[in-house]
Amino acid sequence: MESAETREQQLINSFLANYFDLNDQQEKTDVLDEEKAIINECLEYVGGRFKKMKYILGTALDFTLLAQIISKHDTSAKVFRSTLTREGIFNQYRLITERGESGANTLTVEYAGHQFGIRKIEEGVLALFRSMKRSNYPSAYVYNTGQWQKYQDLLELCFRPSETARLLLVNELIKYGLSELAVNSYYVRDVPRPHIFPRVITEYPRSVKGENGGLIYQAIAFGYVTADRPHLSILADKVRTGSSRQKRFGDIDGYNGLDLELSVEVKDFEINEENIPKELSSFVNEVAENQVLGIAFVRDVTDAAHEYLTASSVKVMTQDDLLGQVDLWDWQKQEKALQGVLHYIAHVEQDVNAVKRLLSFIQTIDPNHTALAFL
Repeated sequence: MESAETREQQLINSFLANYFDLNDQQEKTDVLDEEKAIINECLEYVGGRFKKMKYILGTALDFTLLAQIISKHDTSAKVFRSTLTREGIFNQYRLITERGESGANTLTVEYAGHQFGIRKIEEGVLALFRSMKRSNYPSAYVYNTGQWQKYQDLLELCFRPSETARLLLVNELIKYGLSELAVNSYYVRDVPRPHIFPRVITEYPRSVKGENGGLIYQAIAFGYVTADRPHLSILADKVRTGSSRQKRFGDIDGYNGLDLELSVEVKDFEINEENIPKELSSFVNEVAENQVLGIAFVRDVTDAAHEYLTASSVKVMTQDDLLGQVDLWDWQKQEKALQGVLHYIAHVEQDVNAVKRLLSFIQTIDPNHTALAFL
C-alpha cells in the first residue's frame, strides 16, 4: 500500500503539470541566490499572516501560477526580473477592471489578446488541498481572490522569479500549507466488521430436519422488521401458529400503541397465480378491510401474482428486494437485524437447537461475535 506522502506527491505533481513542464524543469536546477532570497521573503510573508488569514497562502500561489501561465505567451516572463514593480506588471499586462457593466473583483490581466485570471487558479489550489485531506483550507475562493489588491507587494515578489525559481516557490508554498493545515482524521478499522445478516439471507440453509419449515425465513423477516421499524412494537408467534387464533393479522405485526401500523405475511417459497388464493387471500382481505400497510414477505413472486397483490394494496418484498434494501444499511443496522433473528428463534420459536445451529454459522464468519458467548 502506498504511503500518504507518496500519494500526496503524486497529487502535487499532477497539479503542477497543469502549469509546468516537469520533465523540462527537472534538468534546470540553477536558481540564483537573489531568487532564493525572494522565495524566502515570500514564505516569510505568508508565514507572518497565515494564522490570521489562511487565504494568504492561496494568494501567493495564485500570483505565482498566474505569472507562470503568462510566461507561456510572454517569453520575458520565463527569466528572472529582479527590478519588476507593480507598475511594471500592469504596464506590460493590462489590468481588467470591468466585467460588462460591473467592476472586476478579482485579478485578471490581458496580454497579446489573451486574458488570464486567478479565480480558476484558486479553484484548482482549493481542490488540491482538499484532495490531500486538508479540509480547513479556506473554501471561500470568491472572497479570497477579491482581496488581491491588498497584497500588491506580494504580487511583485511572485512575478519576479524565473520559471525554475517559480516552480521551487510553488513547491515550497504547498509544502508549507501541508505542514500547517491539519489532516482530516477518520477512524477506519483495519479489518472491516463482517456483515453477517446478508449472508444469513443468502447462504444459511433454511430447510433442516428437526426444524419447523419456514422458521428461518420468518426469523429473517422478524429481524428485518425490528431493525427497519424500531419505533414500532413488534408482535409475532411461532411458525405454524394461526395468526387469527392469536388475534393477529399477519405472521408479524407492528403496533404504535393501539394502532396496527404494519402487518407482514411470510412465505418461504414462490407465490404464483395458482397458490395465491390459498396462501394470501385472507391476508389480502384483512389488509383491504382494515387499511393497514401489508407486506407479503416472500421468497419470489411471478409477475401475475405481483400485479394482483399490488392492485390489492399489498406490498411485495422478495428475497432479492430484501437484499437490495439491506445492502444500503450500515453495519449497525444489519447487526440489529441479526440480533432480531436470534431473538425470534430463541424467545419466540424457543428452538434451542436452531439457535445453536445459527450460532455455529455465525462463528464461521466472525469467530469473535459477541453472541458466541452463548454457544
